[in-house]
Amino acid sequence: MILQCIPAISPLDPLSGILPLVFVLIISMVREGIEDYRRHLDDCQANSQPVRVLTNAPQSQSKLDQHKDEVKKKSPEFNTDFPSCYEIVRAQDLIVGQVVLLFEDEIFPADLLLLGSSDKDNKAYIETAMLDGEKNLKKREVNPTINALSRHDRFVFHGKVICESPTHELDRFGGVILSRNVKMPVTDKQCLMKGAKLKSTDWVTAVVSYTGRETKLMLNSSAGRLKQSKIEKIMNQLIILILLIQIFLCLVAAILAAVFQYNYASEHYYLQFTDSTGKVFIINFFSYFLLLNTLIPISLIVTIEVVKFIHIFLMQWDIFCYKNSRFLKVSTCTIIEELGQVRYIFSDKTGTLTSNKMELKALRIYNVNYGDQSFYDSNPVPIKRRLSKRITNELEFGFSDEAMCDHLAFENPPDSPTQYSVITPGGRTYELRSEKARIEEFLKLLATCHDVSSTHVPDSEYRLYSGQSPDEVCLVDAAQRLGCSFIDNRTNTLTVRHSFSVKNSVQESKVQLLYSMPFTSKRARMSVIIRDEDGTLKLYCKGSDERLKKLLKASEEMKRTDPILLETDRYLDAAATKGLRTLYMGMKVLDEEEYSAWMGKVEELERFIPDNEAEAVKKRADLEELMEAMENGLTYLGASVVEDKLQDNVENTIYNLGKAGVQVWMITGDKMGTAKSIGLSCKMFTTGDMDIVEIGERYISKQKQFVDGKTSEADHIEEAQILADIEVQAAEAKSCGKKLGLLITGTLVEHMVKSNKSKEQFISFAKTCTAVVCCRTTASQKAAVVRAMKEACPGEITLSIGDGGNDVPMINEAHVGVGIYGKEGMQAAQAADFAVGEFQVLWNLLMIHGRVAYIRIAELILYFFYKNVVFTMPQFFYAFFSFFSGQSFYDDWYIVCYNLVFTSIPLGLKALFEIDIHHIKDNLLPLNRVYPYLYYQGQGNQIFNTKTMIFYLVYGLFHSCITFFLPLAFVWNTIITEDGKTPDYCIFNLISMTTTVIVVTLKLFNYERFFNWVNLLGFAIFGFGLYILIQWISQFSSIFKVYRSIKTLYSSPIYYLSVLVCCCLIYAVDHFIAVWNFHVNATPNDFCRLWTTRFNPIDTEENLRRLKKLDAITRGVQLPSPPIIHDDDEKEGLQPEDS
Repeated sequence: MILQCIPAISPLDPLSGILPLVFVLIISMVREGIEDYRRHLDDCQANSQPVRVLTNAPQSQSKLDQHKDEVKKKSPEFNTDFPSCYEIVRAQDLIVGQVVLLFEDEIFPADLLLLGSSDKDNKAYIETAMLDGEKNLKKREVNPTINALSRHDRFVFHGKVICESPTHELDRFGGVILSRNVKMPVTDKQCLMKGAKLKSTDWVTAVVSYTGRETKLMLNSSAGRLKQSKIEKIMNQLIILILLIQIFLCLVAAILAAVFQYNYASEHYYLQFTDSTGKVFIINFFSYFLLLNTLIPISLIVTIEVVKFIHIFLMQWDIFCYKNSRFLKVSTCTIIEELGQVRYIFSDKTGTLTSNKMELKALRIYNVNYGDQSFYDSNPVPIKRRLSKRITNELEFGFSDEAMCDHLAFENPPDSPTQYSVITPGGRTYELRSEKARIEEFLKLLATCHDVSSTHVPDSEYRLYSGQSPDEVCLVDAAQRLGCSFIDNRTNTLTVRHSFSVKNSVQESKVQLLYSMPFTSKRARMSVIIRDEDGTLKLYCKGSDERLKKLLKASEEMKRTDPILLETDRYLDAAATKGLRTLYMGMKVLDEEEYSAWMGKVEELERFIPDNEAEAVKKRADLEELMEAMENGLTYLGASVVEDKLQDNVENTIYNLGKAGVQVWMITGDKMGTAKSIGLSCKMFTTGDMDIVEIGERYISKQKQFVDGKTSEADHIEEAQILADIEVQAAEAKSCGKKLGLLITGTLVEHMVKSNKSKEQFISFAKTCTAVVCCRTTASQKAAVVRAMKEACPGEITLSIGDGGNDVPMINEAHVGVGIYGKEGMQAAQAADFAVGEFQVLWNLLMIHGRVAYIRIAELILYFFYKNVVFTMPQFFYAFFSFFSGQSFYDDWYIVCYNLVFTSIPLGLKALFEIDIHHIKDNLLPLNRVYPYLYYQGQGNQIFNTKTMIFYLVYGLFHSCITFFLPLAFVWNTIITEDGKTPDYCIFNLISMTTTVIVVTLKLFNYERFFNWVNLLGFAIFGFGLYILIQWISQFSSIFKVYRSIKTLYSSPIYYLSVLVCCCLIYAVDHFIAVWNFHVNATPNDFCRLWTTRFNPIDTEENLRRLKKLDAITRGVQLPSPPIIHDDDEKEGLQPEDS
């Protein structure tokens, strides 16, 4: 733009160069300005939120009433019923240490520490949907040692808060409150986070702990994802290539200009050459740099942005993507075309492939099995009587067992033949002599060892439970149906109602909750320490069998030989092979001395305030070590079996993704048997035509090692054996013509993808598999697998999909992240690029929107460069006829309108509405059977690659030669009108310009595959109508160089003849190339279009076999058995054999 303002260099009007740039910048600024303004309004609303703050100088009642009236006008919902010891300030003016008062349904304006509550038990309930998407209420409680506020209008507490540095972790907070030399620890149980909402509590008082950017909400908010698609990266490389070509052409023109002046300046003295040869070279180089700058279209980027911006609304409005009461949500619009290029999908299991609707199927309490045993016993005892079946909170209860009912009905149950006893470290024995006692103890564990909240259901004997884990909710609800109901948790006292006797007498017991050890993905278990009504100290624990078996009191030898433990292992393995979810239960009876000593260490650790992150990490590690020490020495109590059914259409979705050449990896934390069963259920694995390679614990051996003079055992992975086995399995499968499936544990897959020795060979084998299932994986292992595949296949697009917080690392690691609105919160949906209601939406997302987006964006970019080459190269050709003087061939304002109006708008409309095979209009086309065969275009990047880029550039050069040299031949030494007028420079460039506009528009029209009134109006108005209008404006406006030339042009037969000949010649060549490609290089896309245009049903088995063969030929895949191709293929006009 600066060069264009220098008269000695620029051959163009400076305004003609400034206007396009300003136009592009204005569009970008308007789009971004709208988004920024919306964010600004949201920020102002949040910052202006009125807050009641305790003041040492109470206001007069009249002044306070006036202030309340002002606030009420701006915020009608604001509660002004509060005493005069509070004043109203804006949220942005809050200061750490201020005490605030909040009422129900109000949003917390900063991170706060709870001091008082309207609840008689000093509890408060909050909703954190804005932070983690969870709508389940979370309980907060006032520290028992703080008796700060008995009323919200009387504050008698004086103290000092010391807390650790701000952290983004929502469930982490550490600090103490100092009051009168007494240290009172505060944890996340007293933390009220900014953005959360007060629920089911009339009012709370709290002290401000963090404000502004130090709040957890702000620490968890990240800048918008700036992802760049694969196509855009290639486009940037193409722009660099075009820039180098432009520089080369400028050098050629500048050198020839200098040579011409040096050799012929004396012969053409009338041109008055006064500049030196070097100066001529420099001036002409920059002059032609300006003339040829249209090779790089500045409007391309903004056109792509606008097209993608509108496209995401079309995606979000798609009714076929509406599942589970949720529409598709697009958070990152820059990578929508990569949805059409996905090669690998990494999926979680629970809540992603399964529905996360849990139903209790069976229980094993010590050595007795209850419930549905069809998964374990080939001849199960028929069930004679069922317990009540109700649906509460989307939980269907179908558990039934007559024997359990009989045991619970006993008033004086007999002793069981098998004794169950728990021995404390002090030597005290706790015995459960009867089956009834064991059942009651097991149900009490289910009713107390959890983190769910309870709500009374009017006119019902049952209570409604809600929590973060559907498993926990299911088990607590099951305990309620079996006679042991969790009522509430007040002042750390669990109220449990049970009715086990035949008389159905209801009794309530108060169980004191002393300490809760929460579930984490690393611990894979939850424990609680309670004091029973009789004063017995117990620790209940539930979690994965793999983790809990390591904590059992029994020796390693006993674990391998104890018949009850061995039978339990077989029981859980049988459940896992059927795809059922299992949990292990254990308990421990504590001595008072043991508990007191342990609790003293925990309280001391909780009072410690770390000064830096390293100390904070050490504090958490020490706390986890203390928890594990207390949990060690458990006694096995029982296990549960829960069914989680697959979501709708998961099998068909995965099957069709496989037909599209997409490899699906299921990465789950379940046992190998469960993972394999789910793999078979959802058709990732198939029987008969697939060999499943299982790589499990047998490849891990124990080896002794010496560390710091101590001997210990460490896991050793047999890499060589794994590689040898998979090589043998691959050879056998290949010889039998079978497909391969891989089932591997998370520990092994993480080791293999990180090993320098085996990584390449292992990933090469995994790529040959039809499906891969990784089991027993952690969140970090999920991300490691995705990262390894990205590094091993740099040209392939990966997609991760999950529904939980532990899936976020995997989602962030993939090229495309998809989150599911799950029952475990919306962390995955918030962190992902796309959010969907169910897994089956992936079919529409990839096969429809992704494939179409790839076609649209790829063709948009290619056509942009093509049309600019056609338009720009005549500027270079004209240099040879203007003695390289730097004169522009076109009128300045025609140059502006060409890129901004004549060609950009029709092309943008095509990119918005282009559909090669309409999935609604062509209703004869069954999508789930045909569309997978059309997905190859994006995966192989067949539209936008080096070959097609060169073709479009060469094709554009060919068309530019025709649009320049043919009109030149027509006007060379000829008379163009009846009155004897000869053509001048203006007539010549107008003929060439007209030919160029008509050619590029007709070519765009010819390649259009779906017409609607918007496209047609775009071609008619912007492609032709506005061009004719601009021509007639230039006839009467002197700002155009072609002023008063249009009338002469329109009266010349040469004009119409030259345009007609050029267009016919170009169209003939285009048609020949199209026909050649269709008959010689037919694709599945051509096949489908041929059949749908003839209104023939394509879903016949015969046509599908043809399509499958054609797809395999296009991909370069050898089919295991050739499909039947009939002789009438030639009659139908398509010959796959010739492809």
